[in-house]
Amino acid sequence: MSNPIEVALAKMTSIESDLREALKIGPNESDTRLKVLDRILFEVLEWKHEAVFTEPPTESGYIDYLLTVGEKRSALVVEAKRAGRLKSPSKSEKPTNVSLLGPITKPFEPGIRQAKSYASENGVAVAVVTDGESWLFFRASRTDGKKPLDGKGIFFPSMSSVMENFARFYELLSPTAVLDRRQLAHLVEAEGLTVGDTEQHYYVFKPAEAKMRKRDPLANDAALLFGQFFSRLSNDQDREMLRDCFVETHESRKADLELQKIIQKILNNVATVDTGSGGELQVQLERAIQSGRSETILLIGNKGSGKSTFVDRFFDQTLPLNVRQRCAVARIDLGNYHGDKDGIVSWAILQLREQLEPLVCDNNPPSYEDLLGIFFQEYQRWSTGFKRPLYEQDKTQFKIEFGAHMEDRREKHPDDYVRKILDWSSRGQKKLPCLIFDNTDQFSMEVQDAVYQLAHSLEGAAVVFNVVPITDRTVWRLSKAGALQSYTARSFYLPVPDAKEIISRRVEFLKQKLKAAPKKASAYFSNKGFSVEIGDIAALSDTVGAIFVDNDYVSGLIGRLGNFDIRRMLKLAERIFLSPELKIDDIVRSKFGGRSVTADKYRTHRALVKGEYDRFSETENEFVSNLFSTNHQLPESPLLAFYILWVLRQRMNSVRDDGVEAKHWLIVELCEFFEPCGVAEELVLQSVRRLYERRLIEAFDPNLKEVGIADKITIKDSGVAHIELMLQSTVYVEQAALVTGINEIAVRDEIKQRVHQGAFVELRDIFLKYILKVDATRISIPTTPNYRQLSEARKQIKALCAAERTPRKRMRFEGGGQRGSNFRTKR
Repeated sequence: MSNPIEVALAKMTSIESDLREALKIGPNESDTRLKVLDRILFEVLEWKHEAVFTEPPTESGYIDYLLTVGEKRSALVVEAKRAGRLKSPSKSEKPTNVSLLGPITKPFEPGIRQAKSYASENGVAVAVVTDGESWLFFRASRTDGKKPLDGKGIFFPSMSSVMENFARFYELLSPTAVLDRRQLAHLVEAEGLTVGDTEQHYYVFKPAEAKMRKRDPLANDAALLFGQFFSRLSNDQDREMLRDCFVETHESRKADLELQKIIQKILNNVATVDTGSGGELQVQLERAIQSGRSETILLIGNKGSGKSTFVDRFFDQTLPLNVRQRCAVARIDLGNYHGDKDGIVSWAILQLREQLEPLVCDNNPPSYEDLLGIFFQEYQRWSTGFKRPLYEQDKTQFKIEFGAHMEDRREKHPDDYVRKILDWSSRGQKKLPCLIFDNTDQFSMEVQDAVYQLAHSLEGAAVVFNVVPITDRTVWRLSKAGALQSYTARSFYLPVPDAKEIISRRVEFLKQKLKAAPKKASAYFSNKGFSVEIGDIAALSDTVGAIFVDNDYVSGLIGRLGNFDIRRMLKLAERIFLSPELKIDDIVRSKFGGRSVTADKYRTHRALVKGEYDRFSETENEFVSNLFSTNHQLPESPLLAFYILWVLRQRMNSVRDDGVEAKHWLIVELCEFFEPCGVAEELVLQSVRRLYERRLIEAFDPNLKEVGIADKITIKDSGVAHIELMLQSTVYVEQAALVTGINEIAVRDEIKQRVHQGAFVELRDIFLKYILKVDATRISIPTTPNYRQLSEARKQIKALCAAERTPRKRMRFEGGGQRGSNFRTKR
C-alpha cells in the first residue's frame, strides 16, 4: 500500500474505535487534544513533533497547535475545544461548504474569531476549529480585500464524515498538503473561485508527433565514433582510452557551489583534489603506509564526473612506482551487483576474496603454502596447543586436518577469511590493502549505508586504505542517515573539466591512434567495429574538433546546458554531431576538396534543438526546454518560467558574502514576490516544479524528488543557458513558435502561413507579440524599484521583435517534417 492517503486511512481506521470511545466520555479540552487530536496529527497524518508547536504565546493568547513547514514557517493554526462543544444544528453527515457567520457555524463563532486572531498575528492563511468530532477549515487571513469572516469554510460535522471523506480531510490537514498549499486550493474552490479557466491550445506542429529523420550516409559511422570515443565514460574493454583521455584539472567552476553547500551543511574537511598529481590524496595514502593507521577516503563528485576513471588512473599511473608497489588494490564495482539490499555485504566480501587472493598469494588459486601464510597464527596455535600431540606424531595427518580447516574457513566463513587476508597483506607482506568501493550511487540508501559501514569495519581487521567514490547527493543522504557522523573519513571533491577540454583530449587520442602504422591503426579501429576507411575516421575526428574544440561558443553552451555533468555534456555533443541539421556528409566532403562547409551557429542551434527529429519536442530532448510552454488546464503567463529564471539569476549574482545558502530562495518567498503581479501561488509553484524537473533550477537539498513551498532553490547553469537561448537564439524562438500551444486559432493560422512562405522574421514577430499580449493580461508588473529587474526581463523580450528586422542571409530551414515543408527563409 504505497498511496499515502490509503496508508493514512488505514491508520485512522485502526484507531477509530479508540477515538470514538475517548470522545464519548466527553473529555475536557486537554483530554481532547491528548487522546484525539494528538493521535490524528502524529499517528495518522504523520506530522513531525518538531514541526508542531503547542501553546506558543501570541498577543491574543496561546495557540493550541501551530503547524509549521520547512524552516519553522507558520502554516496552519488549530484551535481545539472540549468534545461536544461544537455540535452543529446540521443534520447532514457530508462535508459542507458553509458561511463562517451562518447558522450552521454559530457554535464555532468564538473559536473562529480566536483562530483568526492567532492566524493573523502569525501570518497564517488557514485555520481549523475542532472538538475532535466536528472540524471546520477556513481562510483565516486574506489578501484579496475580503474580510475573513465573510468567507466560507469546509465543515466536517462528525467523525463519520471524516472517515467517509477521508481523502478530502487528508488534503486539508496532512503535512504534504499544507506544504503544497492544497488546503488553500480546496478553500478557494469552496468559495466558488477558480485560479484560471482551461483553455484550448492550437499547434502549428504538435510536438508529440515528432518523427525521426533519415540519417546522412556517414551519420552511422559518426554515431559509432561518438559511441566508442566520446559518449562513453565506462568501458572495460578500452580502459586505456578512458585513462589517457582523463582531463587533469586543479579547479572547477562547477565545484564552487556544490563544494560550498557540502562544507557549510555537512562536512567541514572537504578539499578539492588535484587530478593531475593526486595531491593531498597521495599524501594521505603515504601517511597510512608510514603510520600503520587505516584511512577512509570519500571521493565526492557529481554524477558523470569521472570518479571511477580518476581512481583507476591514480593507482595505475599517477602514484610513483615505489608507492604503487607497496599497495594491493582491489576494486569492488557495485555496477555488477544484482541489487538486493540484504545481500550486499556478503556479495562484497566474496568480491574482495576473489580480488585479494591473487594480490597477496604467489599462486592463483592459492597453494597450501599461500594459505598457510594467511592462517599462520592459527597454525602455530594448533601445533603448540590442543593439536600438539598429532603434530609431533604425524605431521602429514596434521597438515591434512589443518588444510581442511583452512578450506572450511575460506568457503563457509568468507568474512573472517577476508579479514585474515587483509591482515596478512599489511602485516606479513608489508602491502597496504587499498579497497575501492565503486558505483554505490545507483543503489538505495540502505545499500550505500551498508557498504560504507563495511568499509569502516574492515579497518578493525588490518591497516587498510578505503576509497569510496560518491556523488554530492549521496553525501547528503548519508549525512541524514547519520553514517557520516558515526565514522571518521577524509573527503575530497573531484573538479569537473570543461566540455572543450574533455572532447579535445579525446580528439588527440584518436589522432595518435590514426598516426600509428597503417596495419596497427586499421586493426585497432576494426576491433571497435569500424568498416570505413581510416581517412574517413580521420575526417570525422577533425570534424568533431572543428565543431566542439575550435568553437568556444558551442563547447561553452553544451557545458552550461549539461550543468557541467561530463556524461550529459558528451551526450549533448553527440546529439549535435549526429543531427541531420549539421549535415556531416557535407562537412566531411569539404575536407577532401569539396565546397567549404562549416557548422555555423544556426546549424548548431538547429541540431541542438531538434536533434535527429523533424521538430523540437521536449519528450525526446532532455536538454532543451520550451520556456514559452503553458499548462492548458491551469494556464499561466507564457513568460512566467523565463521571469522566474531571470530573478533567480539576479538573486544569485547579487549575493556575495552571505554564503551559499543565501544564493537560494525560498519558494514561498518567490511566490510572495510574484503575488503583487497578480500571479497565484499555484501558478508559481507549477512553473517552479517544471523547471526543477527539467534541471534548470536546483534545490538546496539535491535529493528532493519534488520541491514544495518550504524548499530553497537557485538557478542552475542550464537555466542560465536557457535565458541565453531565449534572448540570442532565433532558432530557439522559431522552433518554440512551431510547437507551443497557442490559445488563439487565428494567431496559429497566421504563424502557419508564414511557415509556408518561409517568412521566419515575420513568424517570430507574430509569435512574440502574441506571447507579450498574453503575458500582459496575466502579469501586471508593479512600477516600484523592487520590480525593476522583472520589467527589464519583459523589455528584453519586447526588444526581440524589433531586433530581428535587419535582413539576414537566406538559410535553409527544415520545417515540421511533412511533405513540402523544406523551404528557404530570408533572414
